[in-house]
Amino acid sequence: MTNAIVLGVMSCVMIVAGCGSSRVVDDSGAAAEQIRKLDEQWSATAAKNDLEGTLAFYAEDAVVLPGNAPIATDKKAIRELWAGMLGPNSVVSWKVTRAEVANSGELGYLYGTYELTIKDAKGGPGVHDTGKLVEIWKKQSDGKWKCIVDTYNSDLPVATAAAQK
Repeated sequence: MTNAIVLGVMSCVMIVAGCGSSRVVDDSGAAAEQIRKLDEQWSATAAKNDLEGTLAFYAEDAVVLPGNAPIATDKKAIRELWAGMLGPNSVVSWKVTRAEVANSGELGYLYGTYELTIKDAKGGPGVHDTGKLVEIWKKQSDGKWKCIVDTYNSDLPVATAAAQK
């Protein structure tokens, strides 16, 4: 009978120990830093007016939500959007303010600020814009992080109808 009790107690202990939560290492801080560094590389690539390099940071199914424009839902639309911003007369850059990754390790986001200057090729008044941005990043099946949602909007006030005339 004593052996049966000891065996029963040991079985319960083993079951309880086996049901305990497995220890998960939270490396979301390291992943957030990885996304932050990728975003710094992305900004540096765009600052060089490298269209192909800039587009390479997007996932295959990425979308871009620009201010005052339709959503770019495919590669062609995203390319056209960036082609309008990158060129010999433009300078674009952005900086991350905060980056976080979910504990699951598969999704992350960041937000920050951007600056865009486009000089008029004919010497007229150019455009200087500052604003904010949000990006959502997803870890791909190959383990690389890619941006799946990119949105930004200007800090400049919207032009009134009278100012546009």
